[in-house]
Amino acid sequence: MQKQFVTPDPQDLVNALGVEPEITGETQMTLMFFDVTGEGLTFSYNTVGRSVSVHWSTKSGDPKLKIFREGATLLRIQESDGSTTLFVEFATQDTTGVLELQIFPNVSATETSLLS
Repeated sequence: MQKQFVTPDPQDLVNALGVEPEITGETQMTLMFFDVTGEGLTFSYNTVGRSVSVHWSTKSGDPKLKIFREGATLLRIQESDGSTTLFVEFATQDTTGVLELQIFPNVSATETSLLS
C-alpha cells in the first residue's frame, strides 16, 4: 500500500485554479475559492497526515457539504472542455476511492468509495 501523498507543485495549483495554497498548519495547505468562484468553498490537504477536507457553504455561511477523508495517495488537477477539477485518490487497508471536486465552470463534488 502506498504510504505517500503525492500533490502538485503549488504553482500548478495557482496556474490552474487562480488560488494560491496557504499554509494553515505544519503540513497542511488550504485553498480558498471564494474570490474565483463566489462560493464559500475551502479545500485543505495535509501531505504528512494523508488527508483532505472540503468545506462548502452558502453565501450566508450555512454548511452545504463537509467532507474529511484520510488515506489520500494522489491529488491531481484535470483541465478539459472548459472544466477544472481536483481529483483526490484514496487507498486504505479496506477501501479505495476518488473524490472529484469540480471548481470551474460550476462547483460540484462527487465521491466514490469502494471496498478493496
